[in-house]
Amino acid sequence: MADRLKIGIVGAGAAARWYYLPATRHWDDRLQLTAVCDVDEARAKQFTDEYGGAPYGDYETMLRWADIDAVAVLTPHTLHMEQVITALQAGKHVLVEKPMTERFEDAQRVVELAEEKALHVSCAPPNMLHPGQRRLMEIVSKGVIGKINLIKISQSSMGPGSRPGAPTDFSWFYTAGAGGMSSMAGYGLVRLTGLLGGVKSLSAMATTSIPERVMRDGPARGTTITADVPDNNVIVFDMGDDTLGTMDTGYVVMGTEAPSMSLFGSEGTIEVYGGDQVLRMRLYRDDWDTNVDGWQDVDIPGLDSRWAMHPATLLSLADAVLDGKPLLNGPRQLAHVIEFIEKVWVSAESGERVNLTSDYTPPPWDALPMEVREDRFGLA
Repeated sequence: MADRLKIGIVGAGAAARWYYLPATRHWDDRLQLTAVCDVDEARAKQFTDEYGGAPYGDYETMLRWADIDAVAVLTPHTLHMEQVITALQAGKHVLVEKPMTERFEDAQRVVELAEEKALHVSCAPPNMLHPGQRRLMEIVSKGVIGKINLIKISQSSMGPGSRPGAPTDFSWFYTAGAGGMSSMAGYGLVRLTGLLGGVKSLSAMATTSIPERVMRDGPARGTTITADVPDNNVIVFDMGDDTLGTMDTGYVVMGTEAPSMSLFGSEGTIEVYGGDQVLRMRLYRDDWDTNVDGWQDVDIPGLDSRWAMHPATLLSLADAVLDGKPLLNGPRQLAHVIEFIEKVWVSAESGERVNLTSDYTPPPWDALPMEVREDRFGLA
């Protein structure tokens, strides 16, 4: 069996440049970049000149002729479903950036096709691989704060292009098929469902609070765009077992010092900090037996390991394909997340509470990867 997973990347944009192309170089013990495809073949060639592999301007040509085991789909949201399905039909494993698909029925199709063909679909965001998620799941599963009764999640920003350092035109994030729910909510929802399983029902309100935006950096700098998807979403959800929660997500928050998640249990409270991942945790306990109470920081081992990095989804795919390990960031969880997002729009439009039809059972906390960092795996 091969000792490296041969990767073809489709979409030579920001995600490729920031995360996945550097990962193929720094983690070359597990990954081999053999192809890069972009509608601008000259741009694809710029990356293959730097990182290796063959450039392609046509996706189906790459699937047919490139020496690849798997495809990393890093294109805009609206293209994900078709490109993932095409790759699976060609017998290729897949890594797909968020969201896996736009519609729940398409997500179900991905799940069914991947299982039918015994192929792996590794899904971003990488929360289920992160050391902070592992530690959070451990603490909750061991009953440190008792039964969780109330959850608060805040997963909001001002959106891409609102800060310096935009390498490409991010204006499409404010159009139909994208938006804060698709781009931001996945982080909080993967964290939530990985911790407590599937959501049972929800009720939502959504609006467009900033209808016109000016791109602050990148190729679209100074351009005014019209947002045609809600940028301000607030949801109340029911996890079952008499546990309720609230979530805000969108592109209307310039900055906040509040935790990204708060878990209120019968025996204590956990507050989670970090925009995309669990980078810091605070624990409150009030122990009546010992008269010990107050806040304390929770140690999170492994934050300097390769599993704490965004392209860890590539490593999980390599482990699954090459070593037969379970894929912990697979499509069934993401299908449930996509149904949640879809039902937000249904509820916001109807003004009614809606039930989810799918479910998800998370793995035990000790099934998540863990390692001590080795210098050779660090991203510079």
